[in-house]
Amino acid sequence: MSSFSNHDGAFDRVLVALRKIPRPILAILLALALGIGLNAAIFAVDYVVFLAPLPFPDPDELVVLQSKIQGHDDGVSARDFINWKQQTTVFQDLSASTEGEFRITTQDGSENIAASFVTAEFYQMMGDRFYLGYGFTPEDETASRDQVVILTHAMWKRLGVNAAIIGATILMGGEPYTVVGVLAPGLRDRGAPVTVPLVFKPGQPHQDQMMNVIGRLKPGVSIRQAQANIDMVAARTTHTYPNGNKGWSVSVEPIQSASFPNERKLMIWLLLGVLLFVMLMECLSVANLFRLRSDAGYPLHS
Repeated sequence: MSSFSNHDGAFDRVLVALRKIPRPILAILLALALGIGLNAAIFAVDYVVFLAPLPFPDPDELVVLQSKIQGHDDGVSARDFINWKQQTTVFQDLSASTEGEFRITTQDGSENIAASFVTAEFYQMMGDRFYLGYGFTPEDETASRDQVVILTHAMWKRLGVNAAIIGATILMGGEPYTVVGVLAPGLRDRGAPVTVPLVFKPGQPHQDQMMNVIGRLKPGVSIRQAQANIDMVAARTTHTYPNGNKGWSVSVEPIQSASFPNERKLMIWLLLGVLLFVMLMECLSVANLFRLRSDAGYPLHS
């Protein structure tokens, strides 16, 4: 009982102290506390998005290469990707990916599912771990050997948790695909449940197949050096845009910041600026109010 009484007494003393604070100052302090809380929450989101390490080996080496037209993001053509892969000298590897879908039969019935199309050794470059099997090989990029598939761990469980699934076939889009790998549980379970090789087939119009490109920098290579290298290679590329190369450029960005939309980055920085400004005004208001009361001879606790 004495413990509860002590707590009640402390609470009463806090209430008495709060009642002694002038209401204008109390309102300002409450607004200041709210601003600090919101600011802390935004900084927490900012940390998760920009600063928290990605679950890949040496994530600071991973960059996104993005084509831009008149400053706006544009997909990378297969032709550009091939040129960059052949001519750049600052990357350990470059990989491309795009998206699609397949109709597949699971334990829950037949349904359309999202699919990733990636070039060979994409997962090896990213440093993904496999629960079963392995990633694609360069031979899987050939049109005659491309009907192979990698499953996420979540998709593997949906298909029945078959430990002997490597080498087995599943029907996707009415065609048999051989399972060569199952990814370890984790981040990939949030994405497309199946991955197949991205193949540039003979006679395919490269400029019509737009994709995303990720590279891993060689050790010691900076973003600035990579940008200079890709600019040099891009300058030698002839494009089929109406105005040729005019207004076309390539950017190299760290994968962590590139994966966050520019609009959301701008919104976060603007909100941070507004909150910091409001907090500054509140601090100045409190200081000014104390100064005025002191000059007028009023006690600060009344």
